[in-house]
Amino acid sequence: MAIKDVLAVVDTGDKDEQFLRDALGFAEFHKASLSVVILSALPSADYAFTIVRPYAFLQDYTEAVEAKQERIGALARSTNVEIRTISDQPSVIFVKTAVYARYADVVLIGPADSYDHPPIRRETAESILFSSGRPVLILPGGYKARAIEHLAIGWNATREATHALRDAITFASPGASIDILVLDAKPTLKGHGSEPGADIARHLARHGFVSRVVPVRGGDEADGDALVTAARRSGAAMLALGAYGHSRLREMILGGVTRDLISGASLPLLFAH
Repeated sequence: MAIKDVLAVVDTGDKDEQFLRDALGFAEFHKASLSVVILSALPSADYAFTIVRPYAFLQDYTEAVEAKQERIGALARSTNVEIRTISDQPSVIFVKTAVYARYADVVLIGPADSYDHPPIRRETAESILFSSGRPVLILPGGYKARAIEHLAIGWNATREATHALRDAITFASPGASIDILVLDAKPTLKGHGSEPGADIARHLARHGFVSRVVPVRGGDEADGDALVTAARRSGAAMLALGAYGHSRLREMILGGVTRDLISGASLPLLFAH
């Protein structure tokens, strides 16, 4: 399915001009509608003095949101951009943003340094990822949308990795090259089978893609860093990753990729659950 509805997530800070330009360019490239949701976190007992900069009066919140809306409008100019605002305590923001995300084809998140409150950005991204059913695309700074001729998928033969591959193919050009990154994989009777990555490579070839299996060794590198390094070395323009969560701790794919990877990388990261 083509991408026609894009949601970008920002806060009330002024560090995200480049990300907003990138989001506008992304929507224009895909000929899609763009909605921007502004996160305006109100202080609570847990967040007031640790995560959210406290405001003396509610008017300050209102003025910050209005100023942000004006900045977005100035950047968008003649482009029709829908602007929404969620002003609430962080725990409520996480839930509401995930609900908004269900009505988009993809959710764009900027790099961590484009937000005034990176912890809220991270928790919001995770909430969207695990609760909305929609993919999250984390853009590097200065990303220019283009046709994806070469992408990589972190593959561990799970449902989540399958969803990530399905969503990534939406971005891939016909006949694109797809690298199947298998991290420290071993033959098994379930999942990978006797030859890790071979089955999904054949599946992709039947759909006209040029696929190859790329073994990745974790070594001294964290699993997430190893996958990003492998994708960059192969020249991939995007890395797709499945994500799963369990108990109160959410961990990224393959059981060893920490959620810190959601802070972003030097290439676009597409997460799906």
